[in-house]
Amino acid sequence: MNQTIISVIMPVYNAEAWLADSVGSVMAQSYGDWELVCFNDASTDGSSAMLHAAAAADPRVRVIDSPVNVKQGGGRNRAIAAARGRYIVFLDADDRLAPDALERCAAAADAGADAVFYDYAPFTAAGTGAAVAPLGADAPALDSSGLRGRIVRRPTPVWTAMYDRSLIEQGGLYFPEGVFYEDNAVALAIQLSARRPVKLDGPLYLYRTDNASVTRSTGDMRFFDRIGSACTLLGHLRRLGIYDEFAPEIDYLIANQYLVHTVYGAVYRFDRAQTDRIAEVRRGIGTLVPGLGRNPYWRSRPLRERFKLAMHCRFPRLIKAMSRLKHRIAP
Repeated sequence: MNQTIISVIMPVYNAEAWLADSVGSVMAQSYGDWELVCFNDASTDGSSAMLHAAAAADPRVRVIDSPVNVKQGGGRNRAIAAARGRYIVFLDADDRLAPDALERCAAAADAGADAVFYDYAPFTAAGTGAAVAPLGADAPALDSSGLRGRIVRRPTPVWTAMYDRSLIEQGGLYFPEGVFYEDNAVALAIQLSARRPVKLDGPLYLYRTDNASVTRSTGDMRFFDRIGSACTLLGHLRRLGIYDEFAPEIDYLIANQYLVHTVYGAVYRFDRAQTDRIAEVRRGIGTLVPGLGRNPYWRSRPLRERFKLAMHCRFPRLIKAMSRLKHRIAP
């Protein structure tokens, strides 16, 4: 294994429309010691031909063709297993990297970082929006301890950092396969496993927002894969001893991921309120996060927010009906 290589991991499924941008953004990097490992997840469009054309043009592009669709988590896992580099960057097939992304990450890794975080900017065919800093504008000034504390309080997507691959492999933090919201199951555990993280300033990742996505779609029952992902994440954090470092913060985060976001999604992302799913997370939260009512972060939520959640939990059908009525009479 060449320790200097950065392996860019890209699962691809029917991404023909975006590959010129995504693959091209890697090939245009100012840093040259990279490989792009593309996992073609049984695409039925022209993705395979485009990937193999890129590989023929540049030997640093490698293509793994899968005869069956294993979804994003499976594709990432197989690409990681095939990767040659010490460092891993995740790039979705419809997104892009800034031209100096890998160069800046490599410099931080050479200085001792085992995870290098960066901002992102949303973009569409019409242009690029303002930078988004999930960890806060002051995060580049934080030391490693302060940054880890910030990460657990302000979770950031798995694709907003470069990781030493040992964080994934030694921690057993591979993505769940065959499900959606697989990122939620491992991202925080990978990030908090880093003991020497740093945060760079500026958007090095460009996130496409004018495409179809499960995270933005409605009426898709795969939305509820997030429930299992929250349970898996909590299990990883406990197994690795990270939970004991940040117990109040992690309990609050899991409560939001498992309960709060699920309840609101079950009401507003479907034509009919998904009451069975709401009942499931209401029953499960007490076991998953005992004593949530005593959690300092939960107690600090404004009373109005807690009352709103309680109403959605108890009367989801009524809330849904009122929402429909509001939209009908709105001018």
